[in-house]
Amino acid sequence: MNRILHTLRNSVLLFAASLILTETAIAEYDDDEPRSKRMRSEIWLAVTSWPTLSDLHPVVGGSFNSVGYGLGGALHWPLSSTRGAGLLIGIEGAVMATDSDIPVLLDELLARDGYLAASVKWQPGEARRLSLNAGLAYHLLDITQLETDYNSSAEFESWEEGAFGPFLGMTWDLGAGETGRNGGMTLGLRAHFLDFGTVRDEDVLASVVLGRDAGDLDGPIFVLQVGYRWR
Repeated sequence: MNRILHTLRNSVLLFAASLILTETAIAEYDDDEPRSKRMRSEIWLAVTSWPTLSDLHPVVGGSFNSVGYGLGGALHWPLSSTRGAGLLIGIEGAVMATDSDIPVLLDELLARDGYLAASVKWQPGEARRLSLNAGLAYHLLDITQLETDYNSSAEFESWEEGAFGPFLGMTWDLGAGETGRNGGMTLGLRAHFLDFGTVRDEDVLASVVLGRDAGDLDGPIFVLQVGYRWR
């Protein structure tokens, strides 16, 4: 638990520092160019829910938590823009993690997922408050034992797998369309669809943890994002 709190604290500090730098950059931004023609940047903190991850059955017992956490960001460039809608293309990525109460030799077992995606945003309406999002992501997942004593650092990877998968979602830009507002808070929701196959021990540290078949791990991964965007 201390390691999770430490990770979340660092994520929040990084998020806050990014907001300060962003506000400084916005204050010096050239307002002559219409916002609809500018690059859109976004950073976010995430809360994740992965039902099939918490349904896995390691041979040693225990399970993964039903809620995880993450940190991500995105860059999008306008492809077309009219008074009625805008279309943007870009990239986004995030790192996400879910803790567990599965008994292991080291302090804890953690599932870590990182992804990089090509994505599109369609923003209907003149104010561009709502974005409908879709993309294709490559996910790299590992299930790893961690030593969380701050006087020492060690980890042992039990299983790793990569997979491609599409995602769908939407993002609500709070305050978008208001005069003089180049940035603001965002609220987003994503559903990632993917299939990692059968979870099992690929390497054994001292005793079997996952077993030969802890279950099939697929999507969807639901992600609630709270962030900040500017353009």
